[in-house]
Amino acid sequence: MRRLNFIVTIFVFSFSSTYAQSNKSAAFEAFKKNPSTTVLPDYSWAGYKMGTEGIPDMKGKIFDVTKYGAIPNDSIEDFDGVQAAIKAAEAAGGGIVFFPKGRYLINEKEGRRDGIVISKPNIILRGSGSGPEGTEIFMKQYMLPKDPDKKWTVSAMFTFNYYKGSSAKTVLLDNAKRGDMKIVLEDASGFKSGDFISLKMQNPAANREFLNNLDTWNIWTTTNEKGVQINEKHRISKIEENEITLCEPLCTNITASYNWKVEGLVLAEGLGVEDMWFRGNFHEIIVHHKNFIHDAGWTFLSMGRAANAFIRRIQLTDICTGISIGNGYACTMTDIRFDGNPGHSMLSATNSYGVLIANVTDATNAPGMWHGPCSANSSCNTVIWRYKGQARSGPDFHASWPYCTLVDASSCKYIGNGGNYELLPNHMKDLTYWNVKQIGKFDKVDFWEPQSFDNSSDQQNKFYGKFVKIVKPNIIGMYGDEISFVKEHLGISESLGKPVTPESLYEAQLELRLGKLPKWIMDAKK
Repeated sequence: MRRLNFIVTIFVFSFSSTYAQSNKSAAFEAFKKNPSTTVLPDYSWAGYKMGTEGIPDMKGKIFDVTKYGAIPNDSIEDFDGVQAAIKAAEAAGGGIVFFPKGRYLINEKEGRRDGIVISKPNIILRGSGSGPEGTEIFMKQYMLPKDPDKKWTVSAMFTFNYYKGSSAKTVLLDNAKRGDMKIVLEDASGFKSGDFISLKMQNPAANREFLNNLDTWNIWTTTNEKGVQINEKHRISKIEENEITLCEPLCTNITASYNWKVEGLVLAEGLGVEDMWFRGNFHEIIVHHKNFIHDAGWTFLSMGRAANAFIRRIQLTDICTGISIGNGYACTMTDIRFDGNPGHSMLSATNSYGVLIANVTDATNAPGMWHGPCSANSSCNTVIWRYKGQARSGPDFHASWPYCTLVDASSCKYIGNGGNYELLPNHMKDLTYWNVKQIGKFDKVDFWEPQSFDNSSDQQNKFYGKFVKIVKPNIIGMYGDEISFVKEHLGISESLGKPVTPESLYEAQLELRLGKLPKWIMDAKK
């Protein structure tokens, strides 16, 4: 296959000198006129309560960890005391597990495989601040993987692990379009208003649609043989016979002949973590996938099966892996700073709908964390808003078929990708870069280069090629260091080299949907 040589180049501009002269975005003007037919999705349905309100100061019974045996600023490990306080809060039906200021030793013992577990709804972990005068959670020893042969099975120090099953299952009957909020089921009798559901599909017949007719590589075996996998979360607003009205729009078209399934889903609400400084003890130069220690030995937090959850005002120092939200719905991670020794990965949204990653800063030693904020594993409507990365820590689209992601009003390298080559591409349709200040110079970035490395001795080139694999991303208002793209494999390419107005697509779409910008947006921008 002959490589196409059409390229588009972004030149060097500074934000201060260019934004005042920015262009009005034609793509956004088209969206305002008719959102249902525009190329741009509506990314505004992301974040706590779908962006409609700010994260409140949660109230509830206080469970002070110092009353359960966790004593700050001494030489005795506090693991058992913290877990005891959490168990007490769970037994009471929920509450705020509070850490008075000071330093807590959370993992002094070698050989630990299981961290602290939160298994019930309505639990808030609250510290006294994320700086030296606040709450420091110090993890001296790394964790071991649960399966020694699988380095990715390392537990986080704190794991929200809520599980309650649902037996409700049916199938979709009719086609639907991205942006629709109604679907028709074969049998809706097992569901009620307020329920969460998963729309699931995996079918190789769907590959052409989700990959925009682009050719896959033959080594992407799972994608080629089993097909792309969708697992889109929604909440039911209303049911009329077998027609369900959703609380939020579909992020993808639905072709009923692909055998879509609908399953009930139970998610925990009332979860949050705030005002903590988490310190690991990772001081080696990061080597990607060297071993379980480098990948995840010091991991702070994993939150699974949560709705309208939040993680805010957190500092992470000398860690390998930061925070992950899996199987989440309408969650926010905001005001988070990474510093100290660079590690493996920052934050991730997996198998989730509407996760907002906001006001995150990579202030680790240059060149920064290995992976920046991540969307993976069928996640959709993920928004990375006002992120400040470095020369290495670009956003990470970690394969396993994420789609519909926005990188908005940020400054970072264009990519910091990863993912198993059998599960490529890194990202499917509807990725948009909006007013991203590019860090680093790159020439002829091809988001869908043909497979041409089969005989290469270089494993990186053989399995991944030179660049990330993304289905025709939209590049709108990207500026900063010079970078060029193979235009044939772009979606919308607009105002390259100079920002556009509106400055933030997420904010502008949220304002259109709500009629005005909510107060929490103005507070967050401060």
